Amino acid sequence: ARIATADAVAVDAVAVDCGGGMADFGVEPLSAVASELRQALATEEVEELVLLADRPGAVPYALPLELPPPGHALRERGLALLWARTVTVAAAIVGTSRLRLVTKCDETFERLKADFDAHPKVTSHLEQYGVFSFTRALPEDVPAELRAMPFQSARGGGVADEPLLGTNEAASLEKRFYLGVDYGRSDVKCAVVDESGKELSTYVTRWWRAVEQAAEEREYLDPAILTSIDEPLRCLGEAALEVIRLALDAAGTEVGANGAAARLCGLGLSAAGCVRDGRLCGLPPAFGGCDPSASAGVLDRLEHSVLGYVVKHLPERLGSRLAVADGGGDCATMLVNDGDASAMWGSMGLCAAEGQDADAIGLYLSCGTGLAGGIVRQGGGVCGGGVLEVGKLVMGLPMASGSVPQHDTLGVAGVAQGMAGTQRSFFNLLAARGGERIEGKAEQRAAIVAMQKRPLDDEVCSIFSTLGGWLAQFVLELSEYLPFKLTHVEAGGKLTDAASGEIMLTKARDALKKHGISNVRRADESEFGQALALAKAVRSAKED
Repeated sequence: ARIATADAVAVDAVAVDCGGGMADFGVEPLSAVASELRQALATEEVEELVLLADRPGAVPYALPLELPPPGHALRERGLALLWARTVTVAAAIVGTSRLRLVTKCDETFERLKADFDAHPKVTSHLEQYGVFSFTRALPEDVPAELRAMPFQSARGGGVADEPLLGTNEAASLEKRFYLGVDYGRSDVKCAVVDESGKELSTYVTRWWRAVEQAAEEREYLDPAILTSIDEPLRCLGEAALEVIRLALDAAGTEVGANGAAARLCGLGLSAAGCVRDGRLCGLPPAFGGCDPSASAGVLDRLEHSVLGYVVKHLPERLGSRLAVADGGGDCATMLVNDGDASAMWGSMGLCAAEGQDADAIGLYLSCGTGLAGGIVRQGGGVCGGGVLEVGKLVMGLPMASGSVPQHDTLGVAGVAQGMAGTQRSFFNLLAARGGERIEGKAEQRAAIVAMQKRPLDDEVCSIFSTLGGWLAQFVLELSEYLPFKLTHVEAGGKLTDAASGEIMLTKARDALKKHGISNVRRADESEFGQALALAKAVRSAKED
């Protein structure tokens, strides 16, 4: 019997009609290529294979494929599809350096091996998970469940440390603060909630460094140009101290007889980077200018490093208004990928959006400079079994004409980061339509704000409708790798703001409705949602 290449729950994924805008990006969606091959091979012999992606502590992720056999006129298209699927599974879905292929055809294995040799950036990226390995496997190595992506606790990905603070000691303080920090390539966002989960303060800042000869002045910049890990750590720590100061002011706290008005009891960090088991893997893009070896001590437990900065600088910044017991040892800490943080925040609203549908599964996207996402089901379980670095998903094969965005780290064309509802995709689209390419962070931010302030003329509507079409196409492409059907999609981020953002989401909504995904909307509390989710998560670790 032929291997099933699509589970029963999969959507009917084909190219989304972007109203003529698909031509802006010269990329043919992988799902359309796969559909073409299935139709062409319906009555012919095919090569059956299974890609296995090993992951620690679990059975391998298994993706079945059918290819045109050697000598077939469509053989090259099939091999190109195999390469794109393999990159996506390894870099975007599972996050692994250990891949195996079940196939009877030596030529297929050697071709895929040659593809890796021809793309050293891909193997270099995957080696953050361990020594790269690509080998053959036997049919009996294939697990019973294909595309397995199990759900786990909403605190999964980064497991909160066990609370150490005694109940009586905590009760003696007027306030208990829980801090969430969310960083990406563009900025740092922070939020503080109290012991009841009430939001006390939020704060956002762009990345910066102190101006020489003027320590109080800040130069705002792309963090990737910073060369010492101490500089981005200072940005994160100073943002945390500022949001705590705002929380103290908002709570109206005064220094009490015990020497402090409030205690910091938890710190959660949402990280734009690959995260496995609560640890960063490799060097996050925002810290790309730093030396990996010199940065390892800080990045090994970045949430602890930020907490240590706060503890060190508390006396000079906040006096005795805030206590952090035992030098931070009493704080619950957590680190998760920014996509999981989006999902954790979104899970709070899934029940309201989907009612009592026990099968409701939501995809929550953060459309920032890049693309992050997480998946939750009704009841709050977060999809696990991989890193879900969705910005690295390969959306399609390059075509002969049109602009083809390339992923900056992987060096692979047609990747979601530069096409699907992100700030990168916005500027790539403007450039594809003949506009000047805008590079500077400040200039990019100003251009987005200016576009969002414009009347909804034909150009604005066309740009954001096209972005919405590609966002919908991304959801369909992601669905090819999932063992379940998505019912709900939420997106947050700068491009989802204003009336133009609603145009983008309306286009995505209309396109996805045809594929059984009925609920598409803007995320609630888009700007600080991830920071608040982490603050509430570490609060749960202490208070529940």
